[in-house]
Amino acid sequence: MMKHYVLETERCRLRLFSEDDAEAVYRLNLHPDIFIFTTDPPFDDVDAARQFIINYEANRLKGFGRWAVELKSNGKFIGWCGLKYIPEENETDVGYRLLPEYWGNGYAVETARACIEYGFSKGLTRIVARVHKENVRSIRVSEKLKMKYEKDLMYDGVPWLNYVTEPSE
Repeated sequence: MMKHYVLETERCRLRLFSEDDAEAVYRLNLHPDIFIFTTDPPFDDVDAARQFIINYEANRLKGFGRWAVELKSNGKFIGWCGLKYIPEENETDVGYRLLPEYWGNGYAVETARACIEYGFSKGLTRIVARVHKENVRSIRVSEKLKMKYEKDLMYDGVPWLNYVTEPSE
């Protein structure tokens, strides 16, 4: 299957998801070190992850979304990163989820920065990051992205922090 790359960073490529990513997406959503900081339920099986990918790619809004992240060096899927429009709040969120073996290498900052720059190039004037209040690593990523803490949030009884960034003058 031909890969459609959307963004490129120094070490990564961001692309549309394909059905071939189903196994990796399933494993990513199951990982306990990730699952504790998200309210997303795990997929029941690989087929459920595949169906999610098919439906997700078919229902993209506003010309962006979450994209598969792969290493340039070997094409290996390491997670996802991207922008997500939240219509109920008229906000655009930058988010990412990487396999733990790739944590601490700067990939989250590198890919999230590229996504933020992409969003601003498409006319966005504000991008937020919703971070689980106890997710120290993601709080640090938001700080490295020069995002500013704005307020505390509560979703489904879970405390979150809202960080924000706007285009530089």
